[in-house]
Amino acid sequence: MRSAERGSVLVLTLALVILLVALAGSFLYAAGVQVLNSGWEETDGKVFWLAEAGLQKAIWNLRTPTSAGGQGEGWTTAGTTESLGDGSYTMVVTRYDFALSTNGSTATAKSSNGSNVPSRAIDNNTSTFWESGSTVTNSNAEWIRIALPYTLTVLKVRFIAPASANRPEDYTWEVSADGSSWTTAKSVTNNSCLDRTDTFTAQSGANYVRMNVTNTGTNNRRVRVSTLEIVGSKVTSTGSVTSAGNTLTRAVVQTVSAIDGSTVPTCSTLTTPAVAHVEPDWSES
Repeated sequence: MRSAERGSVLVLTLALVILLVALAGSFLYAAGVQVLNSGWEETDGKVFWLAEAGLQKAIWNLRTPTSAGGQGEGWTTAGTTESLGDGSYTMVVTRYDFALSTNGSTATAKSSNGSNVPSRAIDNNTSTFWESGSTVTNSNAEWIRIALPYTLTVLKVRFIAPASANRPEDYTWEVSADGSSWTTAKSVTNNSCLDRTDTFTAQSGANYVRMNVTNTGTNNRRVRVSTLEIVGSKVTSTGSVTSAGNTLTRAVVQTVSAIDGSTVPTCSTLTTPAVAHVEPDWSES
């Protein structure tokens, strides 16, 4: 073989070796990245399921009375951390009002008087109120309706009235999926409370809740309601795992409608009732 040919073969062989080395290096790099990503994906999965575990633990605490080892429906916490497996979760639980206008609900009524419009019953201000446009009698019921921002299972509703003479005395709580067909969840007569929470059998698929008033504290008066609440809890659970010196976290958030099925109302006749719950809206991350 001539020297020129041998030189061409040598150059070609060298180029082939360089190509094979480059391909092998690229393959090894890609394999390393894949292994690294697989590790982070596994850690991310652990963090997510830790957050979910904390969410379910918080809901269990809310559903379970203290006598059975839980915390009960009124439980709140600014941050309770528990270890589980390779990491931990931190639960934050606050009270939540689904009926607040700032949380996406809207209010309408059969009638209203002047500036005392239905929206004033869900503005989180007990000094304002909705007032019906006409007096309430058995033959002329007045109602206020809340359109919820999403479908709920409802079993606990609260109202605050600003004046005893105008308080709802005889009334019903009604729920609806479409705002046209209504199911009576609870009927109340002879109410003497200015601040009252009613519970009833859970009503699922509720997009609307209505208070229908047939009598007030003093006969033939306009009914006034300063606050309407549909009370539940907001749960935020954050999972956390430390791997290779780095801490990875992930949060899940859920609202839980009222879960205490007790039919005994809570009642206050104080001149200045307790304030409404103040909770911002939430989003999932």
